[in-house]
Amino acid sequence: MTFSSQTRNELARVIPSARCCRIAELSALYDLDGFLLGRQNQYLDFNSSLPLVARKTWLLLKGLYPDLPVQVLLVKSRSRRSQVCTVRVLGKEAAALVYRDLKGQEVVDESGVPRKKCCRRAYLRGAFLNRGSVTNPEKTYHLEIVTEQTAAAERIFHTMVSLDLEAGLIQRQGSWVVYLKEGQLIVNLLNLMGAHSALLSFENVRVMKDMRNRINRLVNCETANVDKTVKAALDQIEDIERIDAELGLENLPGKLQDVARARLANPYASLQELGNSLSPKLSKSGVNYRLRQLKKIAQELDGLDHNF
Repeated sequence: MTFSSQTRNELARVIPSARCCRIAELSALYDLDGFLLGRQNQYLDFNSSLPLVARKTWLLLKGLYPDLPVQVLLVKSRSRRSQVCTVRVLGKEAAALVYRDLKGQEVVDESGVPRKKCCRRAYLRGAFLNRGSVTNPEKTYHLEIVTEQTAAAERIFHTMVSLDLEAGLIQRQGSWVVYLKEGQLIVNLLNLMGAHSALLSFENVRVMKDMRNRINRLVNCETANVDKTVKAALDQIEDIERIDAELGLENLPGKLQDVARARLANPYASLQELGNSLSPKLSKSGVNYRLRQLKKIAQELDGLDHNF
């Protein structure tokens, strides 16, 4: 089962207690795939390709309108590879009643965004249930809700923004896509919608990924430092061997002799380790200063060779 399916299954079991929130969630389901049909608006349909969404739609309707005539239809394509589940409110008066509640100004404002925060959460839950998906966090962080309807896409987008979710809105292959691409924003939305188990799974993966990335950065940094130290040590040994071959280490001042011989004896030691091996001990900056003096002598010898 995909992470999207797990999240959707969890949200399908969340039934809000407040009447306004039930209406807000139904409103999202209607905005995305609902129709007021018939010559005289004789029935109102909620469509979905997912039986669990149809079941929740039926539960929400029966919870709000116990005596409402509601029919559930299942229509399969000729190839039987796809299906449409329809929850139909029968009768002109019943359809008009539900439609008025879904579009009523006591639930949504003039732009169609739910007025209350709890209703906005319910609206996004309904939108995600029917048209949402979230990528497995092991791969990447991406959540989106897709619709062909411009008004519905803008309503979803503005609802997210009203909840401090920095959503994006783009058009892709004839459809509108409202999306989140940051891990923390997706976690916030899962929490707002009530997908707490999905949130915990997402967070566990996110923590592990962040830890792995941090460890990799530390290892890469340490590797780069080691490579830099080894290269510098090899260059220093080359300078010392050059001086020894052409001038002789015994002809160097005593302090330089000590550092040169310590480097030859400890080719991979750090400057701090070299300083600790000397007697008396020498600071890291002191070792570095004397190695620079040795390098300068080697460069002068190299210049003499070029002059000849």
